[in-house]
Amino acid sequence: METTFEITHDREFLQHFLTRWRTLDISPEMVERMKNSDDYYACYGYGRWLYFANPDGNSLKEAQEKLTLAANYGYVADAFAALAPMYYDGTVETDKANHEMHSFLMYKAQTEGSELAQYLTLFNTIYGDYGFKKDPAEAADILERHLEKHPDCDPIYWDLLGMAHEQLEHDEALKYYQKSIEMGNTESYYSLAYHYYEKGDKNLSRRFAEEGMAKGAVNCHRALASFMDSEEFEALPKEKQKELHEEMDQGLRYAVEHYDRRACYLLAVYVYLGQMGYEANIAEAIRIAKRGCELGYNLCFELLAMIHDNNENIPNELRISQSELTKLYLQSLRMDVISIEALEKVARAYTANLLPKQDEEIEKMWLPKYYEQSIAEEENPDSMGVLLIYPQGFFYAFEVDTETFDTLFDLAEIIDARGVDMVHYSEPLNRMTKVLCRGEHKGCHIAMAVDRDGYAKDLPDNMPGTLLYGHGMEIRGTVILVLEDEKYNVKPIKGLAFFNMCINMLNAATAGLTRYPTDEEVKAIESTFDAFGEYDDPDLIDDDEEYEEDVPSMEESDDAEPTTLTVKLADIEEVLEVCNLCRDTLFVLCPSEYSFTSTNDLMYSIKDAVELNIKCNGGYMIDEWQFVDSRQVPIDIRSRVRFKLEGEDED
Repeated sequence: METTFEITHDREFLQHFLTRWRTLDISPEMVERMKNSDDYYACYGYGRWLYFANPDGNSLKEAQEKLTLAANYGYVADAFAALAPMYYDGTVETDKANHEMHSFLMYKAQTEGSELAQYLTLFNTIYGDYGFKKDPAEAADILERHLEKHPDCDPIYWDLLGMAHEQLEHDEALKYYQKSIEMGNTESYYSLAYHYYEKGDKNLSRRFAEEGMAKGAVNCHRALASFMDSEEFEALPKEKQKELHEEMDQGLRYAVEHYDRRACYLLAVYVYLGQMGYEANIAEAIRIAKRGCELGYNLCFELLAMIHDNNENIPNELRISQSELTKLYLQSLRMDVISIEALEKVARAYTANLLPKQDEEIEKMWLPKYYEQSIAEEENPDSMGVLLIYPQGFFYAFEVDTETFDTLFDLAEIIDARGVDMVHYSEPLNRMTKVLCRGEHKGCHIAMAVDRDGYAKDLPDNMPGTLLYGHGMEIRGTVILVLEDEKYNVKPIKGLAFFNMCINMLNAATAGLTRYPTDEEVKAIESTFDAFGEYDDPDLIDDDEEYEEDVPSMEESDDAEPTTLTVKLADIEEVLEVCNLCRDTLFVLCPSEYSFTSTNDLMYSIKDAVELNIKCNGGYMIDEWQFVDSRQVPIDIRSRVRFKLEGEDED
């Protein structure tokens, strides 16, 4: 097909822009002529070339402007179809994917008689792209009926028929590619070479690729790199490897220079991994992959995101922000490279409010997919629990009995608090809710329970909890993440997969402050019955600590270090006469058959003796459970006297 041609208002002009390679094949003189013309058809042609070539890496905005002018003012039907994929991919000025606009523009183009809309519909039906249902058999049927009536029509339709039969794994694809080539369509050489490669005939595959290169088919220059895997290359003798590498490199770089986006991807992969004779070079791989992104290749967005996400030794001048990294993952999703990794990255970015401009798009399109894929293979859907977040920053999934867990008192018991206050809503919690509360969790929201006496008990600051609160004073002590329904009834978190989603979003909402507990922390939690969240003494308990027969006397200095004491229940009154509860923490070993269900039960039986101990050591009570010590620090007496069942630490 001629690469320099007249600007007309009919198919004679429009046919040059029906496919990517036809558009890119037009001559530089023709590009310049369209650029400088006020004709709306020239405006369409130049916009179409800018979209595919993106010569300066920043031409998509101008491409959109040109195509919009041609569509709205020149009534060029093909311009509507050319704009449609830009809205689907979000490569428009708004930087938002809009599938509804894509559908509208395709419909508008079809009603106006656009041949480009017809071609794109058939192509996308063959491969299932751009929201079309994949049905190569239907596309093949339409094409066969059309070509039976019009055998001398544009050869690109013979090429499409070959693609449809290739997807159906029919050998008829071969004759349709050959027919397309006979009618002058050089694009089919690559398809023909690929067909023979898939059939195992590498000689014919290479022959047709070389013939395509001779006829000007740019994509055939990457055929050698496309059809050979690294294992096959490594099995060759060194001299042969060197020869093939030079040939492969020459072909790939030629294709990259001529706007071949697939060649960008292949070359970037080989340079990044150090395959096919290339030396590993992250900086060059980034540069090449970035060019592939500029040319609109979906796999290049995923590749570039993975390179930046998995390497710490990227040169400083090439580093990107977390928002820019997430945009790469988002763009790969927009262009139908759907993976749970990319969906999770986008969901985390949404929770952390990294991409506020894309909030509506993410909420509508990607959060539902993230939820669906995350729970698709649920291993333990019946597990029930709440998520504890400790001041040290680690979290712990606490299993609950759903038959008895239904009140705020149950939450208070978990962290041994007199009561809890509920944080029903905050900006971080709201974002977590929009990510998580779908499916069977629809209608609920993520809420946070906090110890209402955190300040009075002088508990340590909980930085993750404070971030989730989002405003006001800091949160203190251990906090609990739960679900609440529309009537604010507390509900446990259900399902292991949902727990993992909660943990991921919690980490995103707190800027990575939360973490899994260490083995030592898990051991300390699980060995301390009814004691989650008490941090009056950071060194609360030593799991290897044995029962102490020697109890310090009151003659010890008030400046002595706080002590953790462990005594038997029978000795409690004697010990209360000599210890200092304003400073020390007392653990009481109770027989395993004892009926205590909380520290409160123990405290009621010894409360008078405890209050006398506090008074003798310079403190005084301020309400039922609270006292202040000689330093005027408010403390809950239940954080100073706790109970443990005998033998609970034993193997």
